Amino acid sequence: MTLNLDIREKIALALGLLATVLVMALAIYVPLGPRKGYIESQKELASLKQELEMQLLFRLDEEERLQKQKALMEILEKRRPDFSLFTHVDNLLTATDLRGRAQLEQYRPRNASPKQPMVQLRLKGVSTQEIVDFLHKIYADNNLIAVYKLDYLRAAANEQGLDCDITFVTLTL
Repeated sequence: MTLNLDIREKIALALGLLATVLVMALAIYVPLGPRKGYIESQKELASLKQELEMQLLFRLDEEERLQKQKALMEILEKRRPDFSLFTHVDNLLTATDLRGRAQLEQYRPRNASPKQPMVQLRLKGVSTQEIVDFLHKIYADNNLIAVYKLDYLRAAANEQGLDCDITFVTLTL
């Protein structure tokens, strides 16, 4: 079988064959080349958008933390310059009639900062209500005093109330 094609048919056949080869080449090249880069850039863009959202959340959290810290610093600035945690707790013990059942001493852990004075209060034979009332008075003064730790909470030796050790901490400028 011999094909007798004139020149016009040969050119059309060659162009058709060339077009088929080009379509096949594009079918292979596009998914491997530009399309792959496009998909990767979309994934990277989505990842960067998510990272930007996280950074914005971190920024908002940091701004909120700074606002709270600013409010605390304002409270510290309003506090008397000669404020002493030891004296303040001692005065509250006297005001709440716990002085006779309390032992108050300075407390300093190993790595404590001098900007964070601490006192340890040992109460003996006090009721739960007296402890709660005392803590309410400590926090009501708005002097930025916090309970650092509460140790040794158990029944008193004479079974008349509770014994406990409370460590208070505050900040100074």
